Amino acid sequence: MDTETVLGVATLASLLALATVVGLLLRRRDGRRRAVGTGADAPGLGELVPGHELGADPVVVQLSAAVCAPCRATARVWESVAAAGQHVELDVEENLAIVARLHVWRTPTSFVFAPDGSLVARIDGVPTRQQAREALSSAAPG
Repeated sequence: MDTETVLGVATLASLLALATVVGLLLRRRDGRRRAVGTGADAPGLGELVPGHELGADPVVVQLSAAVCAPCRATARVWESVAAAGQHVELDVEENLAIVARLHVWRTPTSFVFAPDGSLVARIDGVPTRQQAREALSSAAPG
């Protein structure tokens, strides 16, 4: 083998290793609940979903894209653990101002709101049913 071929193979192997590490790190973060700011810049439920009636239950607002398969899986998870009306799905293309304000870099991204409309948690990626239940219970009045 000549030097260019060896260099090309080494470069390809390095890129493959780097992509694998990045993929594993992203998968590890998938579905984990993140703390959110509670200051004046934290949005309330009414800002994201105008006209949504506050009730006794927490509400999940999921930001999704039409061509996002994980978004459909996330919607199924939330619908399996949330009461009727607790899960609201918004299209990122139709809500670019919200996406920019909340620094959404990937879909799906879900926001969990307490019954009073205050933001409690942010979940990037597809949560497990257990992670979704824990996020909802942390937002429930108690």
